[in-house]
Amino acid sequence: MAAGAEIELKFLFAERDSTKIKSLISAAAGAKKPARQRLHAIYFDTPNCDLWKHGFTLRVRANGKAHIQTVKRLVSSSIHRDEWEMETDQTEPDFEFIKNTPLARLASKPSIRSALRPAFEVNVERTSYWLAAGGGVIEASFDRGAIEANGDKLGIREFELELKSGGQRALFNFARALVSQAPLHPSLISKSERGHLLAGGTWGRAAKGSKPRLAKDMTCGQAFQEISQTCLRDFHLNLLGLEKLDNAEAVHQARVAIRRLRAAMALFKPMVFDIAYRRILSELKWLARLLGAARDLDVLQANLPLRAGWSQADARARELASHCEAERLRARQSAIEALNSERGRILLLDLAVWLEDGQWLRQPSSIAGEPMQGFARRRLKKRLKKLVRQGAGLAHLAPGPRHKVRIESKELRYMAEFFVDGPGVAKDRKCLKKLIDCCEKLQAALGLIRDEEVMAEFMESEAWRNAGAVNGEANPAILASSQPLQAEDGTEKELKRAVRAHMNLAAIDAF
Repeated sequence: MAAGAEIELKFLFAERDSTKIKSLISAAAGAKKPARQRLHAIYFDTPNCDLWKHGFTLRVRANGKAHIQTVKRLVSSSIHRDEWEMETDQTEPDFEFIKNTPLARLASKPSIRSALRPAFEVNVERTSYWLAAGGGVIEASFDRGAIEANGDKLGIREFELELKSGGQRALFNFARALVSQAPLHPSLISKSERGHLLAGGTWGRAAKGSKPRLAKDMTCGQAFQEISQTCLRDFHLNLLGLEKLDNAEAVHQARVAIRRLRAAMALFKPMVFDIAYRRILSELKWLARLLGAARDLDVLQANLPLRAGWSQADARARELASHCEAERLRARQSAIEALNSERGRILLLDLAVWLEDGQWLRQPSSIAGEPMQGFARRRLKKRLKKLVRQGAGLAHLAPGPRHKVRIESKELRYMAEFFVDGPGVAKDRKCLKKLIDCCEKLQAALGLIRDEEVMAEFMESEAWRNAGAVNGEANPAILASSQPLQAEDGTEKELKRAVRAHMNLAAIDAF
């Protein structure tokens, strides 16, 4: 049985760009002709997706008359996967082969073994080129086809670069040069994950932040990689629904995923601060600003009918609502164009590579090899003290400093959530969950105040007033709707909630 680490990068591409991409690959391959195959794979799991939930995939792939049974195990990586392969003469899983893989323990359970059944199928036509680059050998493959599950079908246009021999730097350098020349979009969502999403009926839906799989014996370096890869995967999942204009939740969750990733970078900064840290963080902030602008206008558009006291039959009301919708669509399009740009593509590739092979992994520091519990506890305690200090006198803070308190509470919440199931970080799980709850309440209350401020800014903007003008005069309904909220009826009420949450935070002794 062949066993080893599969090292590959995956990309998505549009059909209109395939000719350009193929010409670049053909030029790199020289006179070598590509190989063509028809591949049919059946993926197996239980109705409860027990294998997938434990990080395993099991498939039997047919290539002509030959069959290959493959077990893959996910690790804290977007590039590496553990893989075990064996030739077989059947289309169903052979449990004798599974005995020699880490899946054996799970598959030996009668309840799992008896429940295994085909979950979905993947049919592709593969065109592969073998390339020599940077002292390594790389297989470049174009896959076109479809995933089928429960009668639903999902098209595939995927490009893979798999390292066959040599150092992984050869793979990374070749990929970066290629992405700078061709519209290839890095993707962390494998065919197997797409198949599970399609089978479960969740393909294309917004995905909330998922929990990292932290083991109690993880080092700081391993914990950071697992947390960051989880955030990055969540971001890629939400890209699937970003272009659907009615999917405002995908924009929100994509933005949350980037914020969580930045929170992880801030938490582990003493360990991961290297030559690339500031550049990557700056690029993530650029992307977050674009997603933030789109999210703010999604919220504004959703709340507008509730704030403006106009009849739906009023032509001016419809005109103003159309103006808001146009601004929202422009912001969404700006975010999509940024992600599709060379800058956006390079960012996602560089980020994935930095997490796998960054200079921080080779720095003469003992932090990466330390147990994660002590380091995380010290860093979280420091951030809690900072939040308590920043929020002193919260009821009297100006909007700017108050917004900074909200951001700090949000970051602390994300940081703490990473370790909610990690033993040894807080005094006990109950204390940590209480801290998270207080941060969430503080963030929510200040967020509602912030939404009101954004609403007021938009309604006071020149574009808004001009759109609503009647015979050169401002519409009285707009002026009325732009007035500050009455005390206890809005801002004051939320501010009191925020103050209570902050006081409760100051009293928590979680670490």
